[in-house]
Amino acid sequence: MSIDYVKIKKYISAPRLQTYETVCLNDTKRALKAYQTNIRLSQAFYPLLTIVEVILRNAINEEITNYFSDSNWLVTQQSGFMVDPSLTSIDRHTRQPKHNHFLKKSVEKSIRKIGAGYTQGKIISTLEFGFWTAFFDNYHYRILTGSPIRIFSRLPVGTNRAMVFDKLTRIRDFRNRIYHNEPILFDKNPAGSPYFSLNKAREIYKDIEDIFNWLDIDFIKWTKRIDNIPFELKRAEHVFNHYPSKKYYFYRIKLGVTHYKKKYQPI
Repeated sequence: MSIDYVKIKKYISAPRLQTYETVCLNDTKRALKAYQTNIRLSQAFYPLLTIVEVILRNAINEEITNYFSDSNWLVTQQSGFMVDPSLTSIDRHTRQPKHNHFLKKSVEKSIRKIGAGYTQGKIISTLEFGFWTAFFDNYHYRILTGSPIRIFSRLPVGTNRAMVFDKLTRIRDFRNRIYHNEPILFDKNPAGSPYFSLNKAREIYKDIEDIFNWLDIDFIKWTKRIDNIPFELKRAEHVFNHYPSKKYYFYRIKLGVTHYKKKYQPI
């Protein structure tokens, strides 16, 4: 049964499919396969992105709780370090005070969302990835005298705050692309034209593994049963190199058997 590409384009939207069509040289069959491949790879990333966000926020919460000796710091510190004077500057154009109260506003937003029954735990669960990443920006990190980096008990020698911040920012931006159904299979050349590339996806996969390792968490043991990323990366590569040839279908079956056999072997 053939697929009505016109109808698919109508509901997915022409602008969203345009990049896929461009990279696939307007071959609509390959463009649709590329779109589906993007969904599969995004799906593979979702569990690991979820876990890395949870372990990061819990590690930071524990560290800041110890730092202030306060298990309710998300509430009490709205009038503390979240509004530190160093977070206020004078706008050079308007000459008016400009406040960097991102953390405080994020907590206030979460409390409004939760309602009267808010607790530290409920607030933590509603705060976005960007909130936790902000602990490694230069402003909040300095106010907290570098305490956030102490969550990483196995940080490699020479790794500093800026490197951690860059890594977390990459993960956050990649996460947002996935959550908004944006392509993660492409890059752009200097002229701005898209082309197939898995470099960014591979970089983020390594970033996630690094966060696990820096927290002294065994990446393989924690993710073995749910980590399909290497499989989907290889599959995506073969889609762009060989689909829809017979070689693609043969390789897909072989790759799947090898992947799932390895996945369920005892560690």
